Amino acid sequence: MWRRLLLGGVVLAVGGPVVAHPHVWIDTRIEVILNDRNEATGLRIGWTYDELYSLSVVGDMGLDPDWDGNLTPEETARLSGFDMNWDPDFPGDTYALLGETPLELSRPQDWTAGYADGKITTTHLRTFAEPVPLDTLPLVVQAYDPGYYVAYAIPFPPVVSGGLGCTARTFVPDLDEAQQQLLAALSEYAPDVDLQAEFPAVGAKFAEEVRVTCTAP
Repeated sequence: MWRRLLLGGVVLAVGGPVVAHPHVWIDTRIEVILNDRNEATGLRIGWTYDELYSLSVVGDMGLDPDWDGNLTPEETARLSGFDMNWDPDFPGDTYALLGETPLELSRPQDWTAGYADGKITTTHLRTFAEPVPLDTLPLVVQAYDPGYYVAYAIPFPPVVSGGLGCTARTFVPDLDEAQQQLLAALSEYAPDVDLQAEFPAVGAKFAEEVRVTCTAP
């Protein structure tokens, strides 16, 4: 998952307390849903949580009491939606742009959850306020937590459902540069600042993204 040798618990001593970020790792699936006019109508997003966080959630919810790694249908139903109770201002750590113009996404809907191989995987659907034409500019989908508490990666090939002549590619940032920008941001804080509470909004620097382009339908 992710690139743990570089990011797996970034531990930095910057003029004061030791800071460890990120704390949770999520492997992300991106499906872009198009209509027959090559307009994007929504995104289906899948999150696979790291083993430690998954174990914490399952234990806290009292699921899988026999620890056999399998949930009953009733336990799976209880798990479904555990991560969908968002605050009103939470953007869902998924950002969509047409070229460089931000697009509005709906609240999550049609969610699912499962537990296998020690990991929780959930999915949810988010729709655009209006169909987004992809005839001139690419659709860009980014996955990141601005505060970098959660590290998102997109290791799975993106999926395009519907449309004609459309392709999707995943792009990875320059992680060395992102790391240097993180260090520079942290160096600006006074030694007595609680960096865990005031961590700089550098998550976008580490963001992987999917870009969808279409030819004329």
